[in-house]
Amino acid sequence: MKDKLNIKKLLKLAGHLVVILALAFVVKKIIEMDIKLGDLSSPSVIGAFVLSLVIQAAQIIIACFPWLMFTRSLSGRKIPYSAAMPVYTQSNIYKYLPGNVFQYVGRNKLAADMDISHVDVACATILDVFFCVFWTGMVSVILLGSKIAELLDKYGRNLFIAGAAGILLLIASFAVVWLKFRGRLQSYLSRYSKAFEKSNRLQLLSGIFYYFAHNIVSAAMYFCCMALIVPQAGTKELLTLTGAFMFAWIIGFVTPGAPGGIGIREGVMMFVCGNSYADRILLFVLIMRIASVFADVSAFLIGRIYAKAKNH
Repeated sequence: MKDKLNIKKLLKLAGHLVVILALAFVVKKIIEMDIKLGDLSSPSVIGAFVLSLVIQAAQIIIACFPWLMFTRSLSGRKIPYSAAMPVYTQSNIYKYLPGNVFQYVGRNKLAADMDISHVDVACATILDVFFCVFWTGMVSVILLGSKIAELLDKYGRNLFIAGAAGILLLIASFAVVWLKFRGRLQSYLSRYSKAFEKSNRLQLLSGIFYYFAHNIVSAAMYFCCMALIVPQAGTKELLTLTGAFMFAWIIGFVTPGAPGGIGIREGVMMFVCGNSYADRILLFVLIMRIASVFADVSAFLIGRIYAKAKNH
């Protein structure tokens, strides 16, 4: 019993150290942005920053929902939102750590907190990431219209390689697990089939379709922010650029060594608009990136305050 308590204390201390390290990398990222205060003095730019900050922070807090729905469906446990949200918002800031995978690993703290299988949480995270990317892609394609053909011609190879590598890795992983842990895997598959039963179907579907609504809200936010920062652009151009910004997130997500799509969003949007409004487009990307960082930190702090309030 004493050993268990010591292990829990060590894990808690390790968690605090990882959070401090992640926040240090957040500060590093802000410094590396080389922000010029003069660029942020315009009322329209400030308005775009505040709008993006508030909506993105709210989205991070709410985005725990699909992951929680998948975890509930796979584990068969009614895990409260109050338990999952602080874990989600804390693990979200781990994306600033080198490697760009710790934000997903960090979510498995929920398994320890709720005494459920780490496999259930990991599988829920995989589903969450898949549908996030899928619906972002669908919405960006709709907004890009005919421009999607040009972008796929330029970036399609990257997407194909990443997709093929992901499928091969998934097949190889499944084969290894099947050969070594066939009995256990069959047990998990049998249990997971219950997630598709009528009683659980609505919960599962709500997780699947959440990111469609999430991306509609994101697209509306990017459109409004871009209209404030790039007032010279017409409605059609703004819609196309919004789609390009979302498409660029996918390219950045699947490109190794480019956490957050650094440099890629600028490249994709400049490719779409040419030399038109180049300086304003670069300013828009910078403002969205700054707002994203502050939204991540804000959501993390809200999660911590919420967790402490629930504990008390």
